[in-house]
Amino acid sequence: MNISRKTILVIVSTFIGLVFILAITSDFILLNSFNKLENKLLSESIAKVKYEMREALGDMDSSARDYVTLVQSGGPGEVGALDIDSLVNHRVDFVALFNAAGKLLSTKSADYHFRSPADLDGVLEQCLEKTALFAIQNKKGYLSGAIRSDARLHLIVARPCSGGILLVGRNMDREEVFKLSDISEFTLDLRQVRDKALPADFREALSLLSNGSPFYAAPLDDSLIAGYALVNDINGQPLFLVKLTERRLLYQQGKASITYILAALCIAGFVFCCVMLFFVRGTVLKRLGKLSAIVRQISNDRDISSRLRVTERNDELDDLALTINGMLESLEHAEDALREREEQYRILFERAPDSILLIGTEGNEAGRIIAANKAAANQHGYTVEELCGMSINDLNTPESNETAPDWMGRIFNGQWITFESWHFRKDGARFPLEVHAGPVRLNGKNYVLGFDRDITSRKLAEETDHMHMEQIRQLNTELARQANGLEAANSELEAFNYSVSHDLRGPLTRISGYSQLILEDESTLDPQVRSYVTRIYESSCWLNEMIDAMLRLAQLARSEFQPQQVDLSGIVASLAAECGAMEPQRRAEVVIAPDVTAVGDLRLLRILLTNLFNNAWKYTAYSTSPRIEFGVLNDGSAPVFYISDTGAGFDMKDADRLFRVFTRLHDPSQFAGSGIGLATVQRIVNRHGGKIWAEGEPQKGATFYFTLQPENPTDSCTFAS
Repeated sequence: MNISRKTILVIVSTFIGLVFILAITSDFILLNSFNKLENKLLSESIAKVKYEMREALGDMDSSARDYVTLVQSGGPGEVGALDIDSLVNHRVDFVALFNAAGKLLSTKSADYHFRSPADLDGVLEQCLEKTALFAIQNKKGYLSGAIRSDARLHLIVARPCSGGILLVGRNMDREEVFKLSDISEFTLDLRQVRDKALPADFREALSLLSNGSPFYAAPLDDSLIAGYALVNDINGQPLFLVKLTERRLLYQQGKASITYILAALCIAGFVFCCVMLFFVRGTVLKRLGKLSAIVRQISNDRDISSRLRVTERNDELDDLALTINGMLESLEHAEDALREREEQYRILFERAPDSILLIGTEGNEAGRIIAANKAAANQHGYTVEELCGMSINDLNTPESNETAPDWMGRIFNGQWITFESWHFRKDGARFPLEVHAGPVRLNGKNYVLGFDRDITSRKLAEETDHMHMEQIRQLNTELARQANGLEAANSELEAFNYSVSHDLRGPLTRISGYSQLILEDESTLDPQVRSYVTRIYESSCWLNEMIDAMLRLAQLARSEFQPQQVDLSGIVASLAAECGAMEPQRRAEVVIAPDVTAVGDLRLLRILLTNLFNNAWKYTAYSTSPRIEFGVLNDGSAPVFYISDTGAGFDMKDADRLFRVFTRLHDPSQFAGSGIGLATVQRIVNRHGGKIWAEGEPQKGATFYFTLQPENPTDSCTFAS
């Protein structure tokens, strides 16, 4: 027999004897008797509660008799005329009178505990109607018991009265329950059988009492015991459970007795332990001491290849020795795997293309390079041995040493960070690095592990990009300077035109005025001289018109551009009406496309359409069938607007001269004009970002096409600026 079995045999033999003594003493002698006595007391208390409920029904029956006498003498209205004191004196909460058909005739309700009026709610009223019908159908006509209305319980007494039924009831509310609890001297709780939230102990009691048991008791804990009884309604069906809770004084006294018994058992157990210790000392502890000494020797020698000697007893200690030998074998395999993994990591460390540095942070190692790979040595021009004897501050440039406390502080806070730094090579040359560093913990010490990459090539590329960007910036500056110069030149040109126009107006006014005075003197003027003076006057008037046109053209360049949605069809229609009003004798056909709109400056677009439409109206003056048409073509990316006429037309070889200032293709004697209208139109179209062109044929008419936005929708230039 092995040690385990011997030990178990002694423990089990002693324990069985002690448990047998405890069971006989506690269960059969004490606790069983106390339990029976507790159940008897609870049964008597519940019987007392039921008796009190029967007494309450008897009192209510006496009250019902009194009210029946009152109704028979005074009529059904006496019930409704009852005062609260009457209900309080009879200790009832409501009185209800029903006719032979079960219809409510009169009622009175109150809370007799608090001597306050109370309304009879609809749920209770329906429940009383059902109870009245049940009493009417009952041959005796007298009923007493409990009913339920929704979540409330009521005690009811029914008596025949004047061919109907009189119901007297008392609510089983909290005050009534407290009253019953005071009578029984125990904690009382009432729960309906149909309550969905019925606690687990009530559900268990209901399942047992439904089988016909009159009483059920069960302990709640070591200090409380509860008794349960089932109460039926007036129909004889289970209605609610009564629960009485009592302190387990007898049970606690029994437990105290068992405590003394357990004390005796502890003394016996102490004796038992002494016996077992003597036994185990001779059979187990000596061998365990030898195993412990051998294991300690293996630990001191760090020789996990050693093994424990196993005897031939085949007991648990031999199994322990075999287990330790298996553990040593597993450790040996794990150590071999660890060496292999360390070799793999060493190869990765040595052959990594980037520089790897391990820097100490504690004691004498603070700031010292503890380990470095070949890439780090080659990068800095040192050997690995030389690097491992240096401080990181020896490699950093002065600028890098100034920023070192910042990134070291972030690393000490547990962050892995990436930053740029500068190092010295052994020959004193400086080179940039991208460093990725963070904290590591090895053998209980904190270190900083850094991965460094030479970014000299990248810096050269960045410098080259910076140089190119600087060249682009200089070119942009030069372009801006030239643009400003061009803008200044345009401003000076416009100012010159405006000044010249104003300076010419004074002499022209005098020439025109003197010529007009000479022409008015008809007595002494020679006819040929008159002809010359007339030509001078007409020329001065024409030149004055030219100056006005130049001023208007200059104002177009300086005016503010205000884009909005413009109704082009409406503008052309108003122009046609104006021209027709001025020359009502002309019968020109004007065709206008409806609802043609565009986005642009309203004032400028009106000037544009005025010039084009007036030209069409002017050059169709000698046409046999004059026709003017305005419309839009939507074939391309941008809409193309046009105004065509059947007038004098022009030769396409002169098309490039149409939009020049002061250039006219027709005889001024036939068609008056300043030669600046189409130049104005072209400038307005240019300000809208569009273009204008014309097609024509002599004596067959002309068509002017124009757009008001760039052809490419992606162009974002603001042409009005």
